Amino acid sequence: MEFANLYHNRNKTLELFDKLSALAKENAPLESKSANNIQCLFRGSVTRSILTVKRFSATNIQRVFRGSLGRTIRTKKNDSKVKFEEIAVYHYHAMILQRTFRGFYSRRYYHDYSARKAYIQSVVEKGNKLRETLNANLEAQRQLEEQQHVEAQAAEFKKVTSNLHHLISTRSMPGIYNSPYVADNPPTAMGIPVEDHLRVGVKDLIRTRMKQSKNLEVDLNGTKRVPIKVSESRLSVQASSKYDVAEEAQKLEDKLGKTQWASSRNFLGGGKAREPVYQRGVSEGTPYLDSWKNPFFKRGEPLKEGEVAPGPGVPFYTSVGGNKSSVQANNIFDVILDSEMNGGVTNRKLVREREAVTRRENSMQFEEDIGEPETTA
Repeated sequence: MEFANLYHNRNKTLELFDKLSALAKENAPLESKSANNIQCLFRGSVTRSILTVKRFSATNIQRVFRGSLGRTIRTKKNDSKVKFEEIAVYHYHAMILQRTFRGFYSRRYYHDYSARKAYIQSVVEKGNKLRETLNANLEAQRQLEEQQHVEAQAAEFKKVTSNLHHLISTRSMPGIYNSPYVADNPPTAMGIPVEDHLRVGVKDLIRTRMKQSKNLEVDLNGTKRVPIKVSESRLSVQASSKYDVAEEAQKLEDKLGKTQWASSRNFLGGGKAREPVYQRGVSEGTPYLDSWKNPFFKRGEPLKEGEVAPGPGVPFYTSVGGNKSSVQANNIFDVILDSEMNGGVTNRKLVREREAVTRRENSMQFEEDIGEPETTA
């Protein structure tokens, strides 16, 4: 029966199949997209669950490994710290032992206190002896210098008084150093009366002159004179000299004169001198103003502005001077320094006015400073 029904309704079935096939074809992209979305969501969920498990497992593995590594590092650091502390304690005790031993050894063999004390005492004794010797030498030198000074004064005094024999007293006339008015207290020099000095000096002078006059000759008048030595040759000076001595002397003088020449050519006087090239002065083009009219040349400082006549716009300067000085050369260091301090030729008046204003302000400030305590009192 069923087969007969299907056979009789085969057309309807085919139509339905065609409709369903067309509908399936129509909905195929939507169904494919929906299937893809479902698969994407499912596969993403599965993948995320797997990644979550793996991440959790990796975190546990890293945690355990890092904990183990940290504990290992901490153990090593603790061991190194303990070892460092042990070595530090060892070094501390070793340093104390070395310090004690080195101190003992140094005091025993190098810096013996007793030996050092004895050495210092010997140095002090030698220094005292040397000081005494130096003081004795200094005292002896002072005495020698004083003695030499006294002897030099005595010799100079003796030299001065040796030629003053005309001041000695005679039987009929007393000398100026043997006045009867001061007979009780005559003038003395070095503890000896000056009269005695003059008398002794005269004796020494006579004795010296007698020694010097041993080789004198007595002339026909009975006077002692210096003997005149007669030359063996009676020729003149020119005749007794060499033949060409004058020419040789002139040649030598010319030769020595050439060494003092300023150039290779000899200096010859006379002739026409070259005139120097004319150079215009620094004040070219400015009007000339007499010194009695120039306000810059007036002495003193004006008290009022109207007392000074107005000068030219550009003052006249001579060619000798310049902006540093109108009189002296401008290349002298002293002139340059003075112009830098005083303003030179053009600014000298301005500098003076500025200095006057500064002095006035300083004096006013000083008066105010002095007057402040009185007002407060």
